[in-house]
Amino acid sequence: MSTVLTLTPDPSPFPEEGSSKLLNILSWALVIRVVAALVLHLLSTDSLFAPDQQTYDAFSGWLARYWSGETLVYPWKLLERGPKAYYYIVAALYYVFGAWPIVPKLVNAVVGTISVRLAYDVALGMTGNQAVALRTAAYSAFFPSLVLWSVLNIRDCWVVFLILLICREAMALQDGLRLRPVLLLAAAVLVVMQFREYIFFAVAAPAVVSFLVRNRAHVARNVALGMLLAAVAIYADRAHDSDRRLRSLDLETMQELRQGAAVGGSRFEPGADISTPAKALAFLPKGLAFFLLAPFPWTVTSLRQILTLPEMLFFYSLLPAMVRGIAILVRHHLARSMMVLLITAGLTFGYALAEANAGMAYRHRAQVLVFYLAFAAVGVESQRARRGRAVEGPAEPAPGFA
Repeated sequence: MSTVLTLTPDPSPFPEEGSSKLLNILSWALVIRVVAALVLHLLSTDSLFAPDQQTYDAFSGWLARYWSGETLVYPWKLLERGPKAYYYIVAALYYVFGAWPIVPKLVNAVVGTISVRLAYDVALGMTGNQAVALRTAAYSAFFPSLVLWSVLNIRDCWVVFLILLICREAMALQDGLRLRPVLLLAAAVLVVMQFREYIFFAVAAPAVVSFLVRNRAHVARNVALGMLLAAVAIYADRAHDSDRRLRSLDLETMQELRQGAAVGGSRFEPGADISTPAKALAFLPKGLAFFLLAPFPWTVTSLRQILTLPEMLFFYSLLPAMVRGIAILVRHHLARSMMVLLITAGLTFGYALAEANAGMAYRHRAQVLVFYLAFAAVGVESQRARRGRAVEGPAEPAPGFA
């Protein structure tokens, strides 16, 4: 018989001990990220972990010079189709502080630290349990890849930050309509499209669906309405033909993208065909294993892959807790956790089909890694409760969560 997390209300949003622990975690998260940013900036090259750092540095610097009048030529890269938000962020930093690549790295370290706090809020919103939230924050603060992607001059930490912010504010709106969550949610959804377009539907649709089905008295009606809204969005998107934002969700398009990414020594199944639903479903188990578990220990051949080995072994050790945590959320906290579960599933399945390179899989996994760590935290804390150390927390979403 499984143990259910015992949830009882806290007397305040952040009990003194829990607040102190959270502050300690956030402080160490920031220190570790700042130190890592400085060390990697001084002792490594931009091409070691993320070669696109050079692209962001070059074109953002060019844009800053254009703004300051040093050049009259607008950077051609920013005329291409696709999200440009991170170029403008780095260019603004270069315009104010000078073209020093360490500046956006330090800013990203701060963004990564804020994401740790958001991870705490999301876990608290799903379970109402502070022990789970603190463990989620600790995992997020110190997990090596989450630290790494938040200390480089790349956009990944901003994507993670925006996904978590969308989750937190959507949860707040489920408890009642308030202006602040509405504005933050709308802003986050609009901004995330300027970082990665295809994430828009992966995060917006689950937020809408979870909001509609929160009222258990009309689950069937609300699910049908949610499906209708999704169908309308897809139809409207297809009406724009080549400018469709959902084009990246077509299996044929994903197949083209996958073949283009299947390069280098860490490529995966370059000949795989996912162009039809049947072929995609047949490939999905392999794709899931690759996206969630690569690089596999027995395939490690380079220095970068060797550096990921300790993290991957620890991640593997958390898999039973993740499964247990997901089961607990589905059985006992489905209404509050549905959005996170749907976002995690959507991004996981999408990347499982599209990934064809171990390096990119490892990097893109960061977008859902915090959620898997939250599931693991639920599983670990439930196991602690089973062993006689009962976990206490609020039965309703934590006060002050909005």
